[in-house]
Amino acid sequence: MIIRKMKPSDVEQVAEIEAQCFSMPWSKQGFLDSIAREDTIFLVAELDKEAETKLLDISLEEEKQATTGDRIAGYIGMYTSFDEGEITNVAVSFECRNQGIGNHLVTAMQTIAKEKNLERIILEVRATNKSALSLYKRKGFKELGIRKNFYEKPTEDAIIMS
Repeated sequence: MIIRKMKPSDVEQVAEIEAQCFSMPWSKQGFLDSIAREDTIFLVAELDKEAETKLLDISLEEEKQATTGDRIAGYIGMYTSFDEGEITNVAVSFECRNQGIGNHLVTAMQTIAKEKNLERIILEVRATNKSALSLYKRKGFKELGIRKNFYEKPTEDAIIMS
């Protein structure tokens, strides 16, 4: 697996993961518009063919029939302004979860934020998203407050973290 900057050619797979993970997903155009901006950082976790074959447990014959190109397992996005970054979305495809991909994505973003001299990173996370809350706490994020009824479908509070 490698973590790299998101490219326009990744957006198809990224939008599929987004739709899989969120009740109000970003559109392909939303991702394209965002990665074209100078004040954003969007990264993907890309599986090489060997890792993908092991992950999906497919035979060599099936792999030959699969589409060419490496597979996106997850992504992370952040807007930057002055000395602050705001993580907009983090997602890992269902079949790639519990393998540390989200951890690697957040670590990579924290490294980039440090290189860009960002003083802090903020984000919102659904109050019921226990796995994301646990990840962010392990990565050093602290709870700052709650945005009541921030999310829709279903309506839910957001926990603000930094």
